[in-house]
Amino acid sequence: MKRIRSCPFGYRMENGTYTVVPAERRLIEQIFTRYLNGASLQQLSIMAEETGLKFRENASSWNKNMVSRILDNSRYWDGEQYPPIVEREIATKVADLKQSKASPRSQTPFIQKRMTCPYCGSRLRRNGKKPHRTFWDCKCCQQRLGPIPDDTLLQIVTERFLAVCLNPHMVEPAKESAESLSIQAARLTNEINQAMNQREVDPNELLPLILECAAEKYKTCFIKEADHLTITLKALFQAHSNDTALDRELFERTVKQVILQPDASVQLRLLNDIVV
Repeated sequence: MKRIRSCPFGYRMENGTYTVVPAERRLIEQIFTRYLNGASLQQLSIMAEETGLKFRENASSWNKNMVSRILDNSRYWDGEQYPPIVEREIATKVADLKQSKASPRSQTPFIQKRMTCPYCGSRLRRNGKKPHRTFWDCKCCQQRLGPIPDDTLLQIVTERFLAVCLNPHMVEPAKESAESLSIQAARLTNEINQAMNQREVDPNELLPLILECAAEKYKTCFIKEADHLTITLKALFQAHSNDTALDRELFERTVKQVILQPDASVQLRLLNDIVV
């Protein structure tokens, strides 16, 4: 059984000392040189596969992650424990090139995880492979929104959020009051009692009243619960009515979704399901 490699690709242990494997050294040098000349990680993995060398003994084939690990491995140039294979200047150029190719990370993860498709309500996925051209993709309905840079998105969301802070009444729903529903439930309860007091009770007449009364009482309970949440949200926003910057903690406590519109505007769905 072959022993699995215990040191980095390009080296082997001889008499207690790390030494360079010539064939593997040549491949490492080619990987660095060709990457600087424009080869992709996938192209380099194909080149490495054609040499017949193995990244490690238990690896069946090369892939771009293995190539990337070679390009990132400082052992090839720092000279601290292993003999250097790559010049430090070349390694620095490779690192700079990889950084320039990397997809820019979102600076607004607390917004990103709430981004929502306006068409189907599914979560949007950030696609930021090109600088300053960040798109938002919906895997559910295959819609793509944008481009909209992260800093622009943050500005738009901030403006909308501060508008709610300045006008807390925006969190209030427009629907029947719990009081009016309670009156309706009381009326139905009275009708049910009258029907039950009759000598002959007609089930076909009584059952619809019971179901309607139960529905009204459920609505009353739901609205009371929603009203409590609305009151809480309103108080939170009122306490921040003078804010001039987005309070991240308040945002995370009050906003459920950020709905990105096709015209790059946004709507916020609050915890009480009101969209502003």
